[in-house]
Amino acid sequence: MSQQTKFKKYRLLGVEVDAATTAQAIDYIAAVAANPQSPACYVTKPYVEFLDQAYADREIRQLLNQSELSMADGVALSWAAYYLYGGAHNVGRLFYTLAQIVLQPDALRKILPERAAGTNFTWPLLERCQSQRLSVFLIGSPKHNAITYTAAAIKRRLPDLQIVGTAAGEVAGQQHAQLQTALRTGHPERELAETLMLAKPDVILVGMGFPLQEQLMARLVQHLPHGVLIGEGGTFDYRSFGGQRPKAPRLMQATGLEWLWRLMLEPRRLRRQLAIPRFIWRVWREGKKGLGANT
Repeated sequence: MSQQTKFKKYRLLGVEVDAATTAQAIDYIAAVAANPQSPACYVTKPYVEFLDQAYADREIRQLLNQSELSMADGVALSWAAYYLYGGAHNVGRLFYTLAQIVLQPDALRKILPERAAGTNFTWPLLERCQSQRLSVFLIGSPKHNAITYTAAAIKRRLPDLQIVGTAAGEVAGQQHAQLQTALRTGHPERELAETLMLAKPDVILVGMGFPLQEQLMARLVQHLPHGVLIGEGGTFDYRSFGGQRPKAPRLMQATGLEWLWRLMLEPRRLRRQLAIPRFIWRVWREGKKGLGANT
């Protein structure tokens, strides 16, 4: 399970998720990052696709459950927690709670109080890093840009933030599936770990996509004496971080329909979005048999 014990945990299809607000999570991360005696750890922000893969892959499940903090990123997880832990498990309530995603989104926050959604979590975190003079390192390869553009965009908004280094999402000359294979069979992360040990960052943002970034973070914490690594997924692709992707309209953000916005912008994501009906079906089955989980 996730390592901290400050926040209540809920198991969703075998994956532990912590019930914390954005402010509480940032407070926790900042406290750990500010304490030089705290060992290196990593933070995950799972959404539907995470749980879809973790459901059938014990290794990925363990990877997520070994994180220091696990923050739900996506309305689907808020819904699942609300359905499984907030009332009866029957067809009527299933469809009623699904309708609440759009009609009464605030009702879904009774179990998981807030979603750690993308830029809405990362900017407040970076603002805290600036105010507490916590140093930051960036890792990733944003679409259509270099990670140096991300660093420049952050510095324009937060000029006093200490960014002590950047690294592309290519590790030991490998990326994507090739790097995943290398992480399973060898130690391609060693050179990057040495770079981080020299830079001594307090917070390390890793935007390489799931599950590669989680696999890399789990490896890096074995080398580092200190630092909080946070999986950022596609955060660096957004315009506010120097990328080209526009944010979803406020209404779609409020109702948790960012996934639909991204599908409109990138129709090729349709196959990935099939994880949503699978997720709903699995949550329904989980409710029917009780609050157990895949183990």
